[in-house]
Amino acid sequence: MPISEEQQRILNARADRLSSLLSTTGWKELEAETDRKIVKLRRVASALALDPDGADQRKLDTIRGTIAALNWFVGVPRHAQATLEKFLREQGIEVEEEDLERAGVPQ
Repeated sequence: MPISEEQQRILNARADRLSSLLSTTGWKELEAETDRKIVKLRRVASALALDPDGADQRKLDTIRGTIAALNWFVGVPRHAQATLEKFLREQGIEVEEEDLERAGVPQ
C-alpha cells in the first residue's frame, strides 16, 4: 500500500532519529545489558527444562517471549537505519560507508 509523501517524510524523520541512537554510549550500554539479561534468561530456561520434576512450559514460554521482546527492542534502531538506507537508495541517494560508521552501523 503506497504512502503519501508527508507520511514518508514523517517515517524518514523517525527512522533518522531512531538510527541516531546507535552511536550513543548509552545505547551501547543498553545493548550490552540486554545481552547479559538474555544470557541469564537462557540459563534459567535451561535449568527449568532439565528439572527432574518436569519443565514448567508456561515459564519457558514467558522466558522465550521475553527474549524475543528484548531482541526486538534493541533491533529497532538498526531496522530503522536499514529502512532509511533502503528509501535513500530507492531515491537514488548514495549513502557513504563512513556516514554509516559514524552512525555506529556495523558493516
